[in-house]
Parts: sequence; structure tokens; C-alpha cells
Amino acid sequence: MRIRMSWLVWILLILAAISFVVLAFVIGRHWNEIRLLDPDSIREERVRKKRDEIVAQRLDRIKSGFFTPIAAAARSASVRGKIAFHGTYIKLLKLDRFYRQTKNPQVEIPRSDAERLKSTIEEARSLARDLKYGDAERKYLEVLGLDKRNVEAYKGLAALYLKQKMLPQAKETFEFLLRTTEADDACYAGLAEIAEEEGDVSLAERMYRKAAEMSPKCPNRHADLATFYLEHNETEKAWTFARRAMELEPKSIKYLELCIETAIRNGEKSEAVNRFDRFRMRSEDRQKIQSLKERIDAIH
Repeated sequence: MRIRMSWLVWILLILAAISFVVLAFVIGRHWNEIRLLDPDSIREERVRKKRDEIVAQRLDRIKSGFFTPIAAAARSASVRGKIAFHGTYIKLLKLDRFYRQTKNPQVEIPRSDAERLKSTIEEARSLARDLKYGDAERKYLEVLGLDKRNVEAYKGLAALYLKQKMLPQAKETFEFLLRTTEADDACYAGLAEIAEEEGDVSLAERMYRKAAEMSPKCPNRHADLATFYLEHNETEKAWTFARRAMELEPKSIKYLELCIETAIRNGEKSEAVNRFDRFRMRSEDRQKIQSLKERIDAIH
């Protein structure tokens, strides 16, 4: 019995020694870090981690919710300092109000806010027309700060990105809109333009056709198809859609010129001549008039 107890004591002593050695090794390896720690720095670190955790949760909410096209532009290897929305962390923080509204996505917008949203949307559109894209973008973001489901703001952002040839952002925003019930012909037309830029001719044609199908009385959608077919030397198809655009908006000099261009490319001299007389009377572009006349005269 005494021998057995002796062995038990030795085993406990050996285990204690091993534990002490391991503990000493760990402390020695991290001594510099442990030496520098103080209660204040620990509290600051906890605050920092909590702040980063909150930001991370907000990003996750965006990615899985209604702000997908914008959040997808953010690629973060770590939460702190690497969140990018057009390379700007500040823009994300400015949307703080937006993140706090997620519990009830169907919250009705107060009337006063609705009026403000409408006014801000118009202001953003005006800025975009003046090519002040940065200011326009900030206005659209302001709208989304109040109403995360505002489709017009998303459409405005998508159009801004497309005009600036920011194709990934534009594509993602348009595709987001297609996943909602608010997608319209402009979304398909935007995706068609992006597909052309990316060299996907087949997809571009399908998107242009879908846009025209969704809005058959919109002359611009038919004009888009006519222009597309002209660029790909399918002049007979172009002629069909150019005429349709002209029928829908007979007073448009833009569609009149498109018809003349298509007729020339298609070798239809009589059709070109018939429309050229009207174009000559209405256009002030003497150089364009002369150029079209020479090309029409060259048709045999």
C-alpha cells in the first residue's frame, strides 16, 4: 500500500512539473505582449473588436438583404479598414440609418420623408444630367438612407455606373433589380449595353429584345435594337425596328436620321430619299445633311 501511494505521489509530481514547464514556455514566448498589457488597453481592444463586429454584421445584412448590389462592391479581407464601396469606407458609415431599419422591411415611409425622397431623387437626376456623377450618387445614397427599398434610387445608381463604364457595379445593380418585382425595360436595356461591352453579342440581343417586349410602345427600345443590328451588319432587321421607332414618334429627328442611315446601309435609295427631304428641312446640321446626301447619291 505504501509503495502504491509513493508511485501516485511521483506521478502527480511529474504531471505538475510538466504543467509548470509548459506554462513557463507559453509565458516566455509571449512575455513581451503580456508585459505591455494593461487594463485600459484591454478595454480599448474590446471596444475595437465590438465596433468591428457591428460593422461586419451590417455588411452581412447588406449582402443578404436589399443593398446587395452596393454591398457586393465591398470585398473585405478583414473588417477593419478594408471595407470598400468605391474605395470609400466613409460612404458605408453614412448609411448607418439604413442598417438600423432592417427589422421591418415593410415600414411605411412618413409623408414628410416621402416628399423629401421625391425631391432628392429629382435633384439626383438633375445632377446626373449635368454630368455631376459624384454629387448625384451621394443624393441617391441619401435616398437609400431613408428608404432602403427605393427602386428609383437603385435604378439611378445603376445608370450612373453604366455611364461611367463601371460595368461590374452597373451589372450587379441591374441584376439585383431583376430579382425584384420592380424590374423594367431600362434594366434589360442596361444589361444589353453591358453585354455588348463585354462582347456577349447573343446575350445583348436577347436583352434588347426583352426590353422592347416589356415596353413595345417605347420608340427608344426599338431604336436600340435597330442600332444594335446596324452595328452587327444585320441591316434588314435594323430597318424593321428603325421604322417602328419612327412610327411611334414621327416628329423625332433622331429616329428620322436612324431610318435614313438604315435605308442607306440597306441599299433602299427611295426610302432614304423620301425621308431625307424631311430631315433636310428640320435639321440645322449642314455637315450631316451634306454627308447623308452624298451617301444617298452613291446608292445605285
